[in-house]
Amino acid sequence: ACRSQDLGDTPITLLPNDCYANHAIQYAFAREFLAAAAGKYDLVVGFDKLLDLDVLYCADPSVRYRARRQPYLYALSRYRTYAALERSSFGPGSRTRILVLGREQRHEYLAAWDTDPERVQLLPPTVTAARHRPEYRSQDARRKMRAALGCGEPDWVLMSVCVQPRTKGLDRVIRALPQVSGARLLVAGLSEDDLHAASALRLARRMGVSERIHWLGHREDIPQIMAAADLLVHPARYDTTGTVILEAIVNGLPVISSAACGYAEHVDLAGAGIVLEEPFDPRKLVAALAAARDPARHAAWTAAAAAYGESTWLYEGHTRAADTIVAAAEAASATRGAKLSPACR
Repeated sequence: ACRSQDLGDTPITLLPNDCYANHAIQYAFAREFLAAAAGKYDLVVGFDKLLDLDVLYCADPSVRYRARRQPYLYALSRYRTYAALERSSFGPGSRTRILVLGREQRHEYLAAWDTDPERVQLLPPTVTAARHRPEYRSQDARRKMRAALGCGEPDWVLMSVCVQPRTKGLDRVIRALPQVSGARLLVAGLSEDDLHAASALRLARRMGVSERIHWLGHREDIPQIMAAADLLVHPARYDTTGTVILEAIVNGLPVISSAACGYAEHVDLAGAGIVLEEPFDPRKLVAALAAARDPARHAAWTAAAAAYGESTWLYEGHTRAADTIVAAAEAASATRGAKLSPACR
């Protein structure tokens, strides 16, 4: 059984779940959700992998594709559970319409499940329009923000945005920092007392660069901080999209990114920085950081990034997803209505 409560006009249904492990909780939720929704709606949409969805908005990498490079995962009940949920949308016989965020992400799912490409729609980027604030790069605003962050005018200011430092490659940036003279690193998303920052703090001490790193913690003013920086450095080990890459570009901030990020292609399309090929080579990161300090090159990247940021399609991802979902619901409703007798309609 399930119980419902109303929040205004939106009914919220609470489903029972007595499991403890994360994967068991998710599968139990998927099963209860399927039963609760059965026959009640024209369209069932999931923003996580569930069972028998009509539409899946998928922001995650493929569990099955990743397991091919880590075969030990096949033995884990955690993997088998997540793979079963993934199969429900991507596997043979499924009719789920799938919305994905990145080109490489789409490739991984097609390769892992041999999914019909017609069912997997690549959405445009989903940069929030409110994050596009090029006016913050005015000299006056930039100078004030740099001062507020403890950076002087002559400093070469690098920026990293991360909550999961290893996944986003923060350690790679810290290891390169001793070879970039006069550089400071702004880390948004982590504070010095954050448990996730512990290993990065130890590494910074070993590398002798602790005094050059500013730990900013969680910040809502990312566009303003980007205006104070000279370069976003995002050598992630994996990032389905890497939305921060596009946020930097649309705000006129050049980018050095790894090719393991879904939105890295926009660095090349914009002509706004350097994409480091896989497998990652730390020497190439150091060389890219050196190249970025060339004044003429940096100015060209900045101008190209700002121009690319005026492309309206960069902000249409959520709208396109909503349009697809609404169209599918209308089609399902029409089909359902056609099957009913006039008396039932």
